[in-house]
Amino acid sequence: MKVRAMASSISRPVWERLQQGPFVARVLAVFDHACDLVTPGGDVVALVTPQIGNGPLNVVVEVEPGDFAAVEPGMAAMLDGGRLQVGGLEVILEGAVVWEPCPDWSALRARRASIVSRLPLLWTIALRHAPANSLLELAVGRDAISSYIAGWEGDIARLQEWAAQLAGLGSGLTPAGDDFLTGVMLWVWLAHPTPRSLCRALVEAAAPRTTTLSAAFLRAAAEGECSAAWHVLLAALNEGTEVEITAAVQDVLAHGATSGADALAGFLWIGSQTKTRP
Repeated sequence: MKVRAMASSISRPVWERLQQGPFVARVLAVFDHACDLVTPGGDVVALVTPQIGNGPLNVVVEVEPGDFAAVEPGMAAMLDGGRLQVGGLEVILEGAVVWEPCPDWSALRARRASIVSRLPLLWTIALRHAPANSLLELAVGRDAISSYIAGWEGDIARLQEWAAQLAGLGSGLTPAGDDFLTGVMLWVWLAHPTPRSLCRALVEAAAPRTTTLSAAFLRAAAEGECSAAWHVLLAALNEGTEVEITAAVQDVLAHGATSGADALAGFLWIGSQTKTRP
């Protein structure tokens, strides 16, 4: 079966990668709504349906669920003149909108006090809608919090030891511990004086201990990149109504079985512990 489809949007980092020259990759995994490609250097490009939408690794392709059946894990992916060929799937990239995965962190950081004031409301909404068995339902131990705060205050070795313990914890292509770290890094970008250096230290310890796909998401979060659903949530926390925050939380929680919830747990737990720290 041959499928020919248009890309409607491309994440800016993915677009930059595709501009570097010949693109050769292989299919890492295939799902109803996504086809993940990985380059020899470990870069991940996710071809996704509009239902998933924009994310830091994503090319949004105008296909229906099931159209990725033309692709199998291990197949080669080649870029040729603005067209990405993967097995029986041809994606036309020309004309796609380039999407920026980094929120306006400067503006959000300037409104940090307002966002912090809404953390209790965010906790309440998140717990009300949390899926079963997510990290939102669990308490984070005192030792884990103290290790993170030590890292926040400059003890990078202790921070990396903590991150290494979380990395790869759980099952699936993006284990729960990694999703939690993703949420942690989004809070770092909101509140820490030097977010990039702290996040890169976290990723240096975590990425080698987890899956290829999860490591790519961690590296994206370390650069302050997140999905469109997180963009909406951060904007709602800044100046939205409770109804808007609730809708945004539900969209974040809809990612994976518990991935969205586990990332939100990391954001909330660390935000609650470090909200008064410079």
